Amino acid sequence: MLQTTMARPNAVLRPYVWAYGTIVGAIPSEPLRIPLPARPKQLLTFSFADPFHVLHPDSHEAHLSPRVTVAGPQTCARAGLSAFGTIDNFTIHFQPAGFHRLFGIPMTELTDAAYDAYGVIGARLPQMADELACAPGFGKRVEVAERCLIGMLDGHAGPDPIAFAANVLFRRGGLQGVSAMAAEVNLSSRQFERRFVAQVGVPPKLYARIIRFNAALDSKLRSPGHSWTRVSNEHEYYDQMHLVRDCRAFTGESPERFLARLAPLPAFHAFYATEPVRIA
Repeated sequence: MLQTTMARPNAVLRPYVWAYGTIVGAIPSEPLRIPLPARPKQLLTFSFADPFHVLHPDSHEAHLSPRVTVAGPQTCARAGLSAFGTIDNFTIHFQPAGFHRLFGIPMTELTDAAYDAYGVIGARLPQMADELACAPGFGKRVEVAERCLIGMLDGHAGPDPIAFAANVLFRRGGLQGVSAMAAEVNLSSRQFERRFVAQVGVPPKLYARIIRFNAALDSKLRSPGHSWTRVSNEHEYYDQMHLVRDCRAFTGESPERFLARLAPLPAFHAFYATEPVRIA
């Protein structure tokens, strides 16, 4: 049985971090297969027990995930993960431009990819990972993460118009045009798109589509009794078929088939959530 707990960041880190999460428990019998659709968030996950197996697209091969994994935004469906044994993970869910602002990594290098975080973040990571491993429980791990991340804010704490626009886009469920976002930050559409891709990793129009799809998926997971027609209307799709086309583009499956695989895995729903997290 797996349990998930989520926590919001403090006010200082809210422009950079969307939430902290943990998954703990055991999978004693059959491994869980976790699908990986397109996803807007960037994640930094620390594994303190049995690692996941990363399933490769178009093959039956798999490899063990790193002890600390950084994953960028995903623009298409990946093969997925397999989880088995004892699970004890701590994940930092970043705001759209949060990882770039804290670590200075061009996000195009992380788009549709996941890497061993030690090779990406470097010297600042080992102490943070060691302190998190020693922290007794989720609350203390959040305290450790916040102290370490605040220590990385030097030189990155000023306002940034692209980060602000990306965070607003995420908060609005992807329902904002590129020209409107560019106008809000006094940039031409071309300037805005170039800087957005560098900081977020995905062109803004595609990123908005991915956010909207994840928002619709999150809505359906939270309210399974709502029809897909209602969900599509609430998220301003032209019609239900518009949502179906995006679902096939971002999961490789129909909404019904993908939901049938994802709904029984509530511990992992936070990875696709776009609404404010519910704290256990």
